[in-house]
Amino acid sequence: MQEIGAVAEVFRTARGFGSSPLYSRLLEVVAGDGSLLELAARTRPGQQPTFALFGAVHHLLLTGTPDPLAEYYPSVVGADARPVDGDTGPAFTRFCAAHSSRIASLLGTRLVQTNHVQRSLVLPLGLALLRRTTPAPVCVVEVGCSAGLNLRADRYAYTVGGRLVGDRGSAVHIEVNVPDPGPLPDLDTLPDIADVVGIDLAPPDLTDEDDRAWLRALVWPENSHQAAQLQAAMAEAATDPPRVVAGDAIEIGPAVASTLPPGLPRLVVHTATRIHVSAEERPAFDAAVAVFGADGPLLHLALEDDHLVAPSGRPGVGLTATDATGSRTIAVADGHLAWLEPLPAMNDGA
Repeated sequence: MQEIGAVAEVFRTARGFGSSPLYSRLLEVVAGDGSLLELAARTRPGQQPTFALFGAVHHLLLTGTPDPLAEYYPSVVGADARPVDGDTGPAFTRFCAAHSSRIASLLGTRLVQTNHVQRSLVLPLGLALLRRTTPAPVCVVEVGCSAGLNLRADRYAYTVGGRLVGDRGSAVHIEVNVPDPGPLPDLDTLPDIADVVGIDLAPPDLTDEDDRAWLRALVWPENSHQAAQLQAAMAEAATDPPRVVAGDAIEIGPAVASTLPPGLPRLVVHTATRIHVSAEERPAFDAAVAVFGADGPLLHLALEDDHLVAPSGRPGVGLTATDATGSRTIAVADGHLAWLEPLPAMNDGA
């Protein structure tokens, strides 16, 4: 169980919920309600209680729990969903009180394992950066990969800055607004992938209906396009699931690294993963990532650095690149990668 004061602070200061008017309102509701904070504190240590509580409630509504609260969820009732109003908070509070034991059970057993497929652009971007320096095949590793959907990023189509790249015939099509794509590497000239592996504490099983339902519940109620992307990506990955190893990267990272072909460059990515690692364990997490460079050149891309401002003035998340030359922020992006603004450092190092 998490400390209630810390949980309250998380709800009070949460950022990045701008695409969900419903969740933006509910952040305020939970932050000011002791019983809701006590419930949210049941979230497993290291997990973000905002995403966990909202995901648990969403899961119950999506799987058929009848309640007037569902009227506010476009994911449940469609375009006729009620806009946020004065009754939204009381409806949420009543629902949580009525179903507190079921919500607590989800909080105690589930992890925040959002597979925002939009973020998969990070992988081909890293591959293209490596291609600038070496023609060698690349070993791809994702830490906190959930079901591994983004590990199949080389099989998706992308429209980046108005240009179509990737697998044009893919059922998964990702569009990222890039005002100035000039600094980007050539996303159509990627190296071969020699090996691909993901690490996750408890990887969801795409053959399990409840696991798929939990992944769906982690997509915000208004984000129907992300939900459709998720369904298409789950169908794609189910035909040829990537290798995913269950465990804590801090503990199993060296063992996983030893399975990769020696000498080949490694691309290690994680997006909105380090945020779920407790502060005291983050140095060990960073060290575990660095281990992958022990037997081959390493490019480490992380979409994690919050509270940055893009050249256009938009607040966003920093995309950092770390290699033998050091670390640098190469872009600022929306947390879900709806948009990305490259920085001059995109052309440094790799």
